[in-house]
Amino acid sequence: MFAVKKIALLFALLVISCGKHELEDTNPQAEVTFFNESSYDVSVHLSAFSGPVLIEKLTIGDYFSTMLSPSNNYGNGSVFSIVYWVLVANGTELACNDVWTSGIDPNMQIIQNLVGGESYVIQIPKPKNLELNGSFIKILNSSNQPFEFNYLAMTKRQADNIEIAVPSGKVGVYKVNDNYYSNKPTEIIGHTIKVVFETYPFPDLIAQNGYVYSYEFDGKTVTKKGEQKLTF
Repeated sequence: MFAVKKIALLFALLVISCGKHELEDTNPQAEVTFFNESSYDVSVHLSAFSGPVLIEKLTIGDYFSTMLSPSNNYGNGSVFSIVYWVLVANGTELACNDVWTSGIDPNMQIIQNLVGGESYVIQIPKPKNLELNGSFIKILNSSNQPFEFNYLAMTKRQADNIEIAVPSGKVGVYKVNDNYYSNKPTEIIGHTIKVVFETYPFPDLIAQNGYVYSYEFDGKTVTKKGEQKLTF
């Protein structure tokens, strides 16, 4: 009988010991809710702007909750870098999909010290100094044949699309400035519109970062229709 009681006591102590060990090893996470108060869709990255993506696309006025590990960096806090998204062009008149571009405010890195078991609400404000990625050209094809947009011997693909030809009545959108997060302008020279075997000159342009330049091709000439700054 004593042996049975001893075994039962040892078993109970083992269970208590295991339970205590599990509790000691538990590292509770923090619940973090991101609320988009800006006038742009946003992505949230952990640490740097190039860091892991916590939220791919949070729409204006929406929120997203997730569980994150405590900061555990001596009170310095976790860093959340915000990337803003701007709609460049959309609609049934496009010969490509909806076109977006991203940008950052270099000072828009939110620091929050996370403690396990606690809950936090992080409000994402409108940027004060948004730097966009790239500039764009939109070309309306008012001719009766499809065209291609060429630079020297290369045909440019439409933004957010693998297609190269712009059908009659549609708008082609092209990204022409890849100076990421830079205000340096891009010189657009030597571009042409190609229709079958005929080519037509495209006007030279100094493309400023963060702008959309609109043109129309009528089958004979290319005419500039205007330009628009993307930020608001």
